[in-house]
Amino acid sequence: MGAFNEEHRFGSSRWANRHQIRRARLFERKGLPIGYFDGHPIFLDGDAPMITIGGAGSGKFRDLLGYVVCNSPGENMIVLDPRGEANAVSRGIHGPNGDYAYSFNPMGIASLPCHACNPLDVLDPSLPYFHSDCKAVAESLIPLSGSSNGQYFEIAARVWLAAILKHGIEHHGAMSLPALYRIINVIESDGQAWAAILETMLASQFMEVRRVAGEMLAKQQDAPKEFGSIMGEIYTHLSFLDDPKLADALSRSDIDLRRFAETSPLHGIKLFVNCPAEFLSLWSPAIRLIFTVAMQTKSRAPSAPRLTLICDEAAQLGRFEALLKAFTYGRGAGVRAWAIFQDIGQIIRNFGQAALPGFLGSAQMRQFFGARDYETALPISNMVGNETLTFDDQLAQQQAQRVKRDQLQSVLLGGSDLFELAHHITHAERAANHRSKQSRRLISADEVLRLPEDHQVLFVSGKNLMPILAQKYPYFTRREMAGRYLNNPYHPPADKVRVQGRFGARWVSIVTEDAPRILRDFPQHADGTWSYVKGYKPKL
Repeated sequence: MGAFNEEHRFGSSRWANRHQIRRARLFERKGLPIGYFDGHPIFLDGDAPMITIGGAGSGKFRDLLGYVVCNSPGENMIVLDPRGEANAVSRGIHGPNGDYAYSFNPMGIASLPCHACNPLDVLDPSLPYFHSDCKAVAESLIPLSGSSNGQYFEIAARVWLAAILKHGIEHHGAMSLPALYRIINVIESDGQAWAAILETMLASQFMEVRRVAGEMLAKQQDAPKEFGSIMGEIYTHLSFLDDPKLADALSRSDIDLRRFAETSPLHGIKLFVNCPAEFLSLWSPAIRLIFTVAMQTKSRAPSAPRLTLICDEAAQLGRFEALLKAFTYGRGAGVRAWAIFQDIGQIIRNFGQAALPGFLGSAQMRQFFGARDYETALPISNMVGNETLTFDDQLAQQQAQRVKRDQLQSVLLGGSDLFELAHHITHAERAANHRSKQSRRLISADEVLRLPEDHQVLFVSGKNLMPILAQKYPYFTRREMAGRYLNNPYHPPADKVRVQGRFGARWVSIVTEDAPRILRDFPQHADGTWSYVKGYKPKL
C-alpha cells in the first residue's frame, strides 16, 4: 500500500485500456450494446439497473437506443418511446428474431399500429396481494408532490381511489381505467347514482371499502371543502382519461402484462409505449402505471425471463417512485431498469437531492455524454477522480544544477571540507534530477463540457474497471448494423435507408410485401405485411 501511495500520492485515476475492457468481457456480444471502444462495440449483460444522462440533441436514440432495439433478440422489453422512432426503426427485425412487438400507440404516431393495454387486468381479488396491488395502482396514479401542504390530501386521495377501485372489481368483476373514471365522475355529477354506489360500498366484504364509504359520506355532508379538496386531487390526476383515444386504448388488452411473468414463453415480447412528446407529462399517470404493473408482475415470477424497462425522457413522468424502487431492488426480481435523463438536475427536481445517490449508486452502468450544464459536468469529473501528474520542474532543477556547480567550484578553489562538499553535491545532483508530482482531475468539468459529440464517459461497476472514455456513432454509419433497421419517420426519405458498406455509404430501398405465413400471427404483422431492406432479406 505504501508503494502505491508513493507512486500515486495524489490520485490513481486513469482511463481503462483495451486489455482491461477485454478482460471485463465487454467485447463479448452478450447483453445490450452501450457504445464503442477503438472501433469495437461494447456490450453489458446483467440484471442490474443502468442510467444514461445525455443532453438534449446529443444523439440518445441515434447513437444508443437505435442499437439496443435492433440488437436485443429474445429480450423481454418495455420501451418508453415518445416519438415512435425506436418502434419504427426496429419494426422489421423483431419478427425474424422471433419476438412479438406491441405498440401502445393511441394517437397512431408514425402510422404505427395501436395495441390496447388495460393495466388493471392483473387485479384479482382471489390473489393474496390484491389489496397491495390496488394501493400500488393508486400510488402510481397519484404521486406525492413533496409539498407538506398537499400531502394530507394526496394521501387521502390515494386511499379513496384504492377503495373505489376495490369496490369496482368486487361489484363488476373487472375494471379498466376508463371504467374507474366513470365512477369517479358520478360522485359529484349524479347524486342518485352516487348514492347507489355508496350503498354497495357500505355493504362491501372489504372493511377498508366500508370505512372509506362512511368517511366520504361524512365529509361530503359535514366538511364539503375538505371533501372537494380530496376529490380535486383525484380529478386532477385522472383527467388524462378525458381523451377518448387514450381511454379506448386503456379499456381492453391486446397485450396482457401478465405475459411478462410466463416462465417458458415461446417468444420474446417487446412493448413500445408511444406518446406524442407534448402529451408525455399529461399521460404520465397511465405510463407510470403500465411500467409499475409490468414490474410487479415480473417480480413475482423470478424464474421468468428478465424484463428490461427502458424509460426514455424519464423526467417527463414526474415523481416515478416505482422507477426509483426498481433501481434499489429490481435486480433481485429479474427486472433491469434503464432510466434516461437529460441532466442531473432533472433527477433532483423530480425526486429530491436525496434520491440522486439512489439512482447513481445503484446503477451498474452510469453513462454520460453531451453534458450541457456545469451541474451535470462537475459530478462526472468528481466521479472520474484525480490522477497524479509527474513533471520536470525546470526552475527547481536549474537551481539545483547551479548549486552543484558552485560546490564543484569550491572543490577546485580548495579551503572547504571535502566531506561536506561531497554531501552537498550529492544532494544537488538528486534535486537536479528530481521530478515533481501534483494532483489533477483526469477530466475537469470544463473538459467534460467540451467532450467531442462522438465521445462518452462510462462507469461500469462489478468489472474491476477504471472509467471508460468510449465512443458512440450513429447506427446507420456502422456496417454491422446494415439491414437491421428501417427508415426513421422523422428523417426522410420514407422508402429507403442509408446503409454503410465496405466501400462507403449508399441509399438502399425498403421492400414492403406480404408477410410470410410464419409471421402472420405476430402482432406487428397483423396487417399481413412486412418490410426489409433490399438485399438484406432476413432469414426465417
